[in-house]
Amino acid sequence: MVQDGIPPQASHLQVDLEEVAPGEFIIAIVWREKKLGSLYLRGDRRYATAFLEAARQRIVLAIAGDGPADIDRQVQRELIDLSRTLQKPSG
Repeated sequence: MVQDGIPPQASHLQVDLEEVAPGEFIIAIVWREKKLGSLYLRGDRRYATAFLEAARQRIVLAIAGDGPADIDRQVQRELIDLSRTLQKPSG
């Protein structure tokens, strides 16, 4: 079953946030029960949650137009790009 507005590939996608230590988080990307990658973040929970939502949107958009065989590579590209643009919260 596919929800309205969600591409078929994204319906099998999980982008989760886990706090591994105070102020340290891991965003894990799983597709069809296969872990495709993860990204380490430092900051408060609000920053991590906002980054999680941005990561989820970018990854869904990245895989929406590609065939299932390219999803691994698309997710890896997005994680690399996200890690390059990662900024520490100000304040």
